[in-house]
Amino acid sequence: MIPIHNKELSTQGIEMLPFKDLSQGPAVPHRDDHYMFILQQKGRSCWTIDFKQWTVEGVSICFVAPGQVHQCLLNEEAKCWMLFVEPKLIPTEYRTMMDSFMYNRQVISLQPDHPVFTLAAILYDFIEQGEQIFYQSILHAQVNALIGYLTAAFVPQSQIHKKTGSHKYLLVTMFKNLISQQFKEVKQVKDYAEQLHITPLYLNEVSKEITGFTASYWIQNEVLLEAQRLLFYTNMDVKEIAFSLGYEDHTYFTRFFKKNLGCTAGQFRQNNHHLSNHMHE
Repeated sequence: MIPIHNKELSTQGIEMLPFKDLSQGPAVPHRDDHYMFILQQKGRSCWTIDFKQWTVEGVSICFVAPGQVHQCLLNEEAKCWMLFVEPKLIPTEYRTMMDSFMYNRQVISLQPDHPVFTLAAILYDFIEQGEQIFYQSILHAQVNALIGYLTAAFVPQSQIHKKTGSHKYLLVTMFKNLISQQFKEVKQVKDYAEQLHITPLYLNEVSKEITGFTASYWIQNEVLLEAQRLLFYTNMDVKEIAFSLGYEDHTYFTRFFKKNLGCTAGQFRQNNHHLSNHMHE
């Protein structure tokens, strides 16, 4: 299975490291139970995030969400800050927005004088000073401000006026949180709607309005994403993967995979063999 790093952060739920010369690694692709933010000021680094390669060039930022499989593949004199934060410390509206950019907008370029780099330096100095009066309150306030700037930087101009924090946004956030926890056992929209005390029709309407996709899309997307992770990062055969995702009939899973991705699970693994085979040696 894919390694997952749990409860690695300090009791504050926040850690920050400066890397003047980012070392390549970790050697094994893994998941975290927290967010990771890369604030790169110069150089070049390359990462895989959920079997997709991202190149971070020059002054750029990148985020990795909890559960995403990632690995640093390349470092060319990269200088950056690495910020690790537990999800519970990040406001819901920020997490909702970042989750909407997963898989298609996880790296963006910035200007060298962007406030995130100033705030990062201030935060690091504060952490280095250690415990002091109002330490926890000030720490969380600084992290909140920094992640607010980071999240805002990822928002495209076309979405700048989107309302976050509304009841519908919170409902979709709760729905997606339930999916991430239960997608292996629960695959029907009606079952999630029941837990949220709303009708399946309303859940679909809200999901479509906020995300552009129906509720069933997000359930299927979570299953397919995890299937692709297991195909890419492990040696589990298709039958094992199907069973691990809650399908007693692996042939049904095979049809489901091909219908939604246009290729069989075996073809997906073969097509990506040139990228992932070094991980399976």
